[in-house]
Order: sequence, then C-alpha cells, then structure tokens
Amino acid sequence: MRFRSHSIHQLLLRAWHDPSLRSASFAFLLTRLTILLFIVLPAQLNLQPTGPDTLPYPTLSVRNIPFSRLMNKRVRMADANWYIGIAEHGYDRKPFTAEQTANWAFFPLFPLVLWAASKVTHEFVLTGVAISSIFFFAALIIFHKTAVEFGLRPAEASRAVLYLAVFPVSYFFSLPVTESLFLLLTTGSFYAAKREHWWLAGICGALASATRFIGILLIPALALLYWDTYKTFRPDLKLLSLLIIPTGLLAFMYHLHSITGNAFAFRDIAGAWGRHGTSFLAPLLIYLQEPLLLANNWDARVLNFASVMLAIVSGVVLWKWRWWSLAFYTLAATFITLSSALLQSHARYTMALFPIFMVLGKGLRRPAMQQTYFTVSLVLLIVMTILFSYQVGFALS
Repeated sequence: MRFRSHSIHQLLLRAWHDPSLRSASFAFLLTRLTILLFIVLPAQLNLQPTGPDTLPYPTLSVRNIPFSRLMNKRVRMADANWYIGIAEHGYDRKPFTAEQTANWAFFPLFPLVLWAASKVTHEFVLTGVAISSIFFFAALIIFHKTAVEFGLRPAEASRAVLYLAVFPVSYFFSLPVTESLFLLLTTGSFYAAKREHWWLAGICGALASATRFIGILLIPALALLYWDTYKTFRPDLKLLSLLIIPTGLLAFMYHLHSITGNAFAFRDIAGAWGRHGTSFLAPLLIYLQEPLLLANNWDARVLNFASVMLAIVSGVVLWKWRWWSLAFYTLAATFITLSSALLQSHARYTMALFPIFMVLGKGLRRPAMQQTYFTVSLVLLIVMTILFSYQVGFALS
C-alpha cells in the first residue's frame, strides 16, 4: 500500500513538472471557471420594477441554483441542439431536399462519441459539456507540445495556449459541438507527424475528417510537412499513411448516400441556411459596405471579420517563417469557410485553427502587447459569455 502511494505521488510530481500540463491546467481552469461563472450568474439575476415609472432593481441570489435545468436551457440551443439530436435519434432518413434544414450538415464523430457516453450517463446535455471540456483540456496539452515541436520556446508555447483558451468565443470549446474534438484531432495529427509517427497522424486525420469537412485539408498540409522533413516525396509507407485521412469523410458520405440518396448531402443542405458557393472575398466585401453595423441577427459581424483578418495575417506570417504546412492549413481552411458566402460563425472557425495562436504566442513579444491581447480577449470572452447566457443570437453561432 505504501509502495502504491509512493508511486502515485511520483507520478503526480512528474506530471506537475510537465510544462505542457501546467500551462494547459492554468489556461483551462482560468477560462472554464470564468465561463461557468458568467453563464450561471446572469441566470440568477432577477430585475423587478418597483413601480410603473421607476427603474427595476436587481435581485441576485445563488442559493439553490437548479444547475442541471439551467444548463439544459442555456446549452441546448443552435448547433448544440443539432448534435444532441443526432446522438439521440440519428440522421434524418428521407430523400434529399434542400427546401428545409436537416441534420445532414453536421458531421458524425462528435454525436457518435456523445451517444456512446450517454449509454453510461443516460443524459446528453451535461454529458456533452463534460466530454467537450475533456477534449479541450487534452487539446491544450497537445497544442503546447506541438508548438514546442515546431520551435516555440516553452514560455511562447504557454502564451499560445492561454491566448487560445481566452479567445472571445472559447465557450464553444465546452459546449456539445465539434470545436474541442476537432482541435484535439488536428493538433494531434500535426504533433504525431512532426514526431514522425505518420500512421498515427493519418488516423487522427481520418477522425478529424469525420468531425469537420476541413479535416480533409490535413492531406496536403501534412504532405507539405513530409516534404519539409525529408525534402522528397518518395512513395513510402509514411507518405502513404496520409491516404487514411479521407476515410472518415468517405464513410460519412457513404452513410448519407444510403439514407438520402445524396452522398454530398452535407454540402448541398447548406443552402437551407443561406450558404452557397462564392468567392472567399464576397463576405469580406459585404462587411466593408457597412462596417459600423457591429452585429446583426446571428452574425457578430465585427468579431467575425476581425477573426478572419487575424487568420489571414497569421497565415502570411507562418508562410514568411517558412512553416509551409501550418501556413497552408490556416489559409486554406479560412478561404474554404469564407467561400460559403456568409461571415457568420467565423470566430468559431478561426478559434479551431491552432497555428494562429502559435503566431500570437511567438509574435507578441512586448509585455504591453501581451497584456493588451489578454485583457481585450478576456473582456470580450466575458461579454460574449453573458450574451450567450441571455441567448442573444449572434453569441450562439
């Protein structure tokens, strides 16, 4: 018994001295507790008028918080509702039509994991929050290790982790949606490839392509990393392992064809949400026509535009640093998502592109710049979390 206790103590001590674990733990606890606080507190604020011509006075109580009911009400909305619905009931089995929305637009890996976890918990919403949070914590650890593998100093990698965790819409990393799982799989794929575990990189990539369509971009991105590593494209087993990556997408397409008759239903149904193929410049030009309209309906316009600009600038910087694979992945993912004709949700899309935060961690060298980014991001995160708690449309997408 004494030996077991000593072994556990040594294991915990070794883990605590791991800079990746320490950085991830700090960033995770700081941001997740902040998000939880500002989701719960607004729901407890009760404004009651004292008379017909007087201002309401606030009453705030945290006694007897109905946590489960509160989270169900706050979380099960927008995309989270679609993923939970798939986990509960599966995909819509009917002939394809784009005349109305359907759940074919949402990729299967996350709802499949949620379905499996619900067999133990017998519940979906809190289970989804829990597994997304676990994925996010694991992703932060792998992200730190990936940043170091690409040449960032430990302090720079730690800043990158913190900047990612404090991004203004990072509450999505703890919701039952794909952000945290996709971040874990893409960082894991790059990390494995950088350490020359190419088959593991291919497997992570296959799972990523079953989580989001842009996971397919790992094929050319990792091919560039292969070239950068070996300065050749010899057709060996390492390079061929990248052919595993599209199997996740192909499996989903096969399933869609079997239930709808359209293997591309995930793409074609986007028209029901007003998304259609166009130039990647179109959403940016539309924004610039009315830049003072900060938010509209489901679109946090200024935040989405700023996020896209951050992604593009970061991609250019990565290219200048000759990190070809990361630059290609960042720019290609940004341009593909912009080609859907809408700027809506691009802060979420940007947030999952981890190379952006490597640029910030390495590039923001002056303490004043670091403090400014952190402070602005944290304030925006709190504001957006409160708006999310009050179910304001542009904070939900």
